[in-house]
Amino acid sequence: MWLRLAGASEVDAAHGPVFTDASLMIEAAVNGHGVALARSVLADIELREGRLIRLFEQALQTDQAYYLVYPPAHAERPEVQAFCNWALNLPVPARA
Repeated sequence: MWLRLAGASEVDAAHGPVFTDASLMIEAAVNGHGVALARSVLADIELREGRLIRLFEQALQTDQAYYLVYPPAHAERPEVQAFCNWALNLPVPARA
């Protein structure tokens, strides 16, 4: 979808490495092994610190979300509450 949005119809996304772990994909790009199509929230630190740059300004807005999940019996555990508070107060990266 993003390649179509960017007008990159000549790019064959079926070639090249495929990662099942976004962190490994971003790390590979940081280490010079190619480019990565990543969620901005996952690459935010590398982008802010200059280890990666955006090649295009286009961004694909999605309705996908992340969820904090845990067993109901753990809801009152201090470490669970601390993690949830931390995660809910993370800065939201600016959208292009």
